[in-house]
Amino acid sequence: MPILFCNIGWMARYDGIDGDSIQRGGSYNKSEIGHEVCNFSNVDSKVYGYVQPTGRLNIVKLGAGKNDDCINNITVIWTAGPNSGGTAIVGWYKNATVYRDAQLLNAPSELQIQNGISMYRILADASDAVLLPVHKRNFMIPRAVKGGIGQSNVWYADKPESAVLVKEALALVNSEQYGTSLPDLDDVNGAYEGNPRFVSHLKRERNQKIVEQKKQDTLNKLGILRCEVCDFDFEKVYGMHGMGFCEVHHLLPLHKADGIVKTELDDLAIICSNCHRIIHRIDPMPSINELSKIVTETAQISV
Repeated sequence: MPILFCNIGWMARYDGIDGDSIQRGGSYNKSEIGHEVCNFSNVDSKVYGYVQPTGRLNIVKLGAGKNDDCINNITVIWTAGPNSGGTAIVGWYKNATVYRDAQLLNAPSELQIQNGISMYRILADASDAVLLPVHKRNFMIPRAVKGGIGQSNVWYADKPESAVLVKEALALVNSEQYGTSLPDLDDVNGAYEGNPRFVSHLKRERNQKIVEQKKQDTLNKLGILRCEVCDFDFEKVYGMHGMGFCEVHHLLPLHKADGIVKTELDDLAIICSNCHRIIHRIDPMPSINELSKIVTETAQISV
C-alpha cells in the first residue's frame, strides 16, 4: 500500500483548538489557526485531514493517473515537531483517500465551523485513524539526512534510501501496541510528556541484540559485570539470581539526534539500575565519570 507522510503543527488532541494549542506548524500557522486542528475529530464516523503543501499534492507518486482527482487506499502518516525538537510520528490514517487539490467541506460540523475549518485534503474512516498519545510519540523521522523527510510538509518516501525507515514506520502502524512502553524507568523530567527523542533514546538502550553483545564483550574482557559508576555487582550481592544481570547505557546523547545512529560497543557502558535511573534524572545528563565523582563525593560526606 502506498504511503504518504504529512507534517503538521504539534497538538495533543487535534480535536479543536479549545483547551489545546498548536505549536511549530511553520509560517502558515503564524497567520492562520491551521486546518489540521481538527485532523482527528470524528465527524459522522469520518476524519478530515489537512496538510499545507507547496502547491498541489502529487498523487501520481502514490499511483494515481495524471487525470485523477484522488487516489484511495493510502496509508497517511502524520508527523509533527515537539518542543524538544525533531519530527515525530503523531498518528496515521489507514485506507485513506488523498486528493490532488484541497476539497471544500459540504456540511462542516459545529466543531469545524468553530475552528474555521472549511477544507480538507485527506479523507478516512474514523475507525482507520489512530492518534498516538503524547507519551507514545517516540518514533522520530529524520529530516536533514539522506532518505529523510527534508524540509517539505509532504513526503512521498519513494526513494530507495527511504525503504528502511518506511518499513519501520509501517511496522509501528500495523502494531497492536502502537509503540513499546518503558516500564523499568521512571517518567523523569517530563520525558513522556515533552521529549519523544528522549523516549526514543531509552528504547535504543533496550535493543536486546546490542545489549547482549555489550554484556558478552565485557564478560570476555573482565569476567564480571560491574557498574562503571559505583562498582555494584548484581551477582556478588544476589548470587545466582544476579548472574549476568546489569543494564546497558548509551554514552552518546541519542535523544538529541534525528535519524538512525549506528551504535558501537564502545558507545555503551555497563551500569546498575540505580545509577541508570539517576543518570537520566539529571539534566543535562552527566557522563559516567561525572556521575561516579558525585557518588564518591557523596559517600565521603556521609562518612
